[in-house]
Formats: sequence, structure tokens, C-alpha cells
Amino acid sequence: MGKIEDLLVNQGLYDSIDITIDDLEEIEKYLSKSEYNGNNIDCYCINCETSRVFEFANCEVHEETGFMRIALPDADGRSRKPKKEEIYNSYLNRRYALTYRCTRDRSHTIVFDLITTNDKLIKIGQFPSVADLVMPEIRKYKSTLGKQYCEYSRAIGLFANGIGIGSYVYLRRIIENLVFDKFKQVSGELGVMVEDFGSLRFDEKIDTLKDYLPDLLVKNKNLYGIVSKGIHELSEEECLKMFPCIKTGIELILDDILAEKERAEKAKEFEKFVADTTGKLKK
Repeated sequence: MGKIEDLLVNQGLYDSIDITIDDLEEIEKYLSKSEYNGNNIDCYCINCETSRVFEFANCEVHEETGFMRIALPDADGRSRKPKKEEIYNSYLNRRYALTYRCTRDRSHTIVFDLITTNDKLIKIGQFPSVADLVMPEIRKYKSTLGKQYCEYSRAIGLFANGIGIGSYVYLRRIIENLVFDKFKQVSGELGVMVEDFGSLRFDEKIDTLKDYLPDLLVKNKNLYGIVSKGIHELSEEECLKMFPCIKTGIELILDDILAEKERAEKAKEFEKFVADTTGKLKK
């Protein structure tokens, strides 16, 4: 995935990427009025209610002075092709509205509003919103998160509106509850007193529960420290930049919990079948 597609699909409002003349080919692909073959993005379609491929449909340019695609006059009056630097500069300091259409149903659209500065491409608007696109995909975690599901939704909503530090408060609570809930379940087996567990550093808490928590969380126990540092020391911009990766990590951990739960349910059904069938056959 290119960095412009990542900005469109995965980043929140007011997130940005650095651009230079070396990115001209990618910039032309996404910001040109021309319809480029292969300029597709993978995105959740709120109408189809599943992930779809969206195809580039249109690019509206505001405050346009011309893309300098025509031959320019040389000093002696002869025409010449624009230089790479001239083409690159023609994309800067403008506003772009990109429209993509679902390849399954072209009436389903998604629009991105972008601006360029001298060295950045910034997402300033999007419809449907980031939250609209993400919320349906996280519903599968509702049973696992329980009351924390609302907090996870709030974290995503804050991120979608360009609030990074506030979103981390909810993400940290989710990580904390995953650990404390597991301790409540297995404290009897561990033989560890609540007071002793509570006095441990958070990484030590994870180590204590390493045989009961998802391996991904145990191996990446520093995730909690990263989120805490975000709340207390990092800027909004730094928090927003890291949010998608942290969200991915949390969801991978939740996926492991879901998979284990489904496996346990299937095992229980299988064991019941074997026991019941064995009893019937003996008769």
C-alpha cells in the first residue's frame, strides 16, 4: 500500500504525510484529473456492509492555476515539455476532492478532501467518516470487550476527529481491563493475592499472567508503556500518527481471544457429542 492510499484509508482527519518531488508519480496517480488505471483502494463499504474495492472516479481541484501539462514556450518561442519540478510544484498549495466508487455498485461512493502545502499532503475531510467505516468492522469484538466496547468506540471516534491523546486514555483502559479481568479469572490457580498483584508494575503483571494471556500481548507488553507515554508526554500529532498501529495491535490481541473462545466452544460441543453418542451406542 502506498503512503497516499494509507492516508486515505487508514488515517484520521488532519493526519498528513510528507511529500517531495520523489513522490511525483504517486501524486499524479491520486491527484491528477486523469483517470489512472489501477487507482483503486480497498475500503469498507457502508452500503454493501463489507470490504470492497473502490475505483477512482473523479478529482476536483480548487484554486487551480493549471497543471502545466501543455507544452510551455521556451526563451526562443519554441514549445517545450514542462520539467519534473514544474509539474511537481503545480500540485502544491491546492485543495483536492477525490471521489471513489464501489466496484460492486457505483452508486456507493466515498469522498476524500485533501490539501497540499509545500511539503505535506493533509486529509481535512472525508465522507463517510473514518468512524462510519470502522465501527461496523469492530462489532465482532463486542462480546469480548463487554462494557469496554463503548470505550473502544469512543477511542476510534476521537481519533476520527483528530483527537489523539484523548483516544489513548480509552485504549489504555482496554489493555488494563484485558489484564485485570484475566487475573480475576485465574487468581485462584496462580495463588497470588490481589494486593500483591496490584503492587506490580504493569509489565510484571503481564509476566505473571503470561500463561493465560494471548502470546501477542505477552511478547509486546511494552504496548501499555507506549500508550501511557502518549497520554503523558507525546503530542497530539505523534499520538494520531501511531494510533492505527496501536489499534491493529489491540485488534490482533482481541482476535486471539475470540479464536480461543470459539475453539473452546467447539471443543465443548465435540466432547458432548462424543459422550452422548458413546452412551447411546452402549445401550
